[in-house]
Amino acid sequence: MTQSVNTESLSLEELSDAYERANRFHRVTEHLAGALTPQQVLDVILTEGLRAAEARAGAIGLVTDDGKAIELLAQSGYRGDVFEKYGRFSVDADLPMSHVARTGEPLFLESRAERNKLFPTLEGQGEDGHAIAVLPLALEGRLLGVIALSFGENMSFSEERRRMKVTLARQAAQALERARLYAAEQTARQRLAFMAEASELLSSSLDYEQTLKQVAQLAVPRLADWCAIDMVMPNGEIQRLAVAHEDPEKVRWAYELQERYPPDPDDPHGVAQVIRSGQPEFFPDLPEELLEELIGDDDELRRIVDELGLRASICVPLSARGRTLGALTLIAAEKHPVFDQADFELAVELARRAGIAVDNSRLFQEAEKGANAARALAYVADGVVLLDRAGFVRHWNPAVALIMGVDEEEALGLRVEAVVPAWDSLSSHVPLVRPGEAIGRPVTVPMVAQGRELWVSASGVDFGEGTVYALRDVTDERALEKTRSDFVATASHELRTPLAAIYGAVRTLRREDLELSAEDNATFLEIMEAESLRLAQIVDQILVAGQIDADAVDFDLETCDPVELAEGVLESAALHLPDGISLHIDKKGTRPIICDANKLRQVLVNLVDNAIKYSPEGGDVEIRLDAHNGECLIQIADEGLGIPSSERERIFEKFYRLDPHQTRGVGGTGLGLYICRELVERMNGRLEVESEPGKGSRFTVRLPAGV
Repeated sequence: MTQSVNTESLSLEELSDAYERANRFHRVTEHLAGALTPQQVLDVILTEGLRAAEARAGAIGLVTDDGKAIELLAQSGYRGDVFEKYGRFSVDADLPMSHVARTGEPLFLESRAERNKLFPTLEGQGEDGHAIAVLPLALEGRLLGVIALSFGENMSFSEERRRMKVTLARQAAQALERARLYAAEQTARQRLAFMAEASELLSSSLDYEQTLKQVAQLAVPRLADWCAIDMVMPNGEIQRLAVAHEDPEKVRWAYELQERYPPDPDDPHGVAQVIRSGQPEFFPDLPEELLEELIGDDDELRRIVDELGLRASICVPLSARGRTLGALTLIAAEKHPVFDQADFELAVELARRAGIAVDNSRLFQEAEKGANAARALAYVADGVVLLDRAGFVRHWNPAVALIMGVDEEEALGLRVEAVVPAWDSLSSHVPLVRPGEAIGRPVTVPMVAQGRELWVSASGVDFGEGTVYALRDVTDERALEKTRSDFVATASHELRTPLAAIYGAVRTLRREDLELSAEDNATFLEIMEAESLRLAQIVDQILVAGQIDADAVDFDLETCDPVELAEGVLESAALHLPDGISLHIDKKGTRPIICDANKLRQVLVNLVDNAIKYSPEGGDVEIRLDAHNGECLIQIADEGLGIPSSERERIFEKFYRLDPHQTRGVGGTGLGLYICRELVERMNGRLEVESEPGKGSRFTVRLPAGV
């Protein structure tokens, strides 16, 4: 009797331990789900993650882009000198993390002796009782890094403990990648926002000196700790136009320094070299020998450079039409991280636009001086129209000829209304400024030219003897912006619906004044689960569409059984089938099919879901399999709403929805059929549709048949 009680007590204790481990693991999952930045992910792994893994210490390292080294990102519980010794080490090193990086397999060492046997170079290091678990941080077959967990005593890793630690590493990898993508997306947004602001500044005035000074101010601290702009004067001298820093005292100091150490046109580095060669200069990590070369024996200059703490620099030319007009310099010193390739490319693009802005400004000034303006303006990227006081065309550059569809020879000497009948609809919206005045934001106006509908961005200058208009065809940008707006509206609606359902269910469950039965609780939990799945499907569609656009979807083509795929899709669909819908499969002459099974399954799931969704009145949904002429045909037919003939090609466009206002209660992001067609075509197949409104639709997937 006593033995039975002890056995039962031990079982309860084990269950309690298992419950506690599950709770710790659940906390890790919750915290990782809420972590947005890489640092937040690292913090969760090295706090909640270590507790869940029952580890004394832990460290995370990422594999470098070239795959040759591991850089330690963070650690907890190890001695303070761990970064000095293992901040960066080779993948080929005789270390546990390197071993896992090479093999891609988890490594569990239950004692210090076992560790020393496998890695003799570590003998004598670490504390007594040193069990470790080292696991790969991998995602879709791609190794991101390695996580090492250390335990304060020898430990036997049961199968359950191993699985838990492998799962922890997998979730950590997913969270790190998600955080990386989020950080990259945020950085891209910030850079796009910066470039939009800089472009607006550059186009806001013909006074390029003032706008360049404003651009330098805009760049600090968003792009760098220091920003300087130097221009080439007509006599060939280099003149500093602008210096920007958060500290005004340092700006004053920089100008004094420029006077004490004026640039030598023959300097082998820096502004002089960039202006002389027209080539950018990029030092992501300023080499010590370069600083020594620049300082020489000047102790005062050495003291100044040491105080500045220069760490990285970018110097790019301001160029236009093959001429270098100046240089833009960015410096990372006190606060800004060292520059990467994306920073360099952004600086190059900013300098390119600044160069064009400077050039355009000078061209406008030259337009006032004489006939040479026409020859100069021929190279401007924007369309330029010069009208005299009577409204006759005196200059019509190649760019505006492309926009309006009228050659220069046909336009010159005619009234502008005779060249472009819709000119008044454009010019009446363009505010004219006088030379030297700040130009307002260009206006964007719809118009018709040579039977084509255009959106044209325009600004104008009245210089007394006539008017100069700058035109740019923004039709494509306008269409892209409309597509983006439509998508944002659609996605917002589609995301808001499941979020509202989840929020409502949670609020109901949390109400203390309401007593819910177990059945009610289960119902609300089912709502939360179903809407969470719907939310995940919407996000997955958005991510897959992005991967398709970036050509980042991998395909593994092999011979598959279409019957097995189709039956599996219908079995899944049957689990949540609305009333009035029946599912069938018709297997005629079937053959193996050459495809990526996962991608084809994704296509069939989407088509079957659509068939159900667009059959609100019920009916049969059938998958028909057939093969002939070396092709395997998979048809999904329904008896639903059908598709008008005018819409049958548009339904495959990105973000297009047949019922955008959901008048029949059918929602969606407008990405499903776009994804389906793209996936099928990339598997060497075709996706076709036949339909009759009110009688249903039939989608046919044609793929090469296997041997």
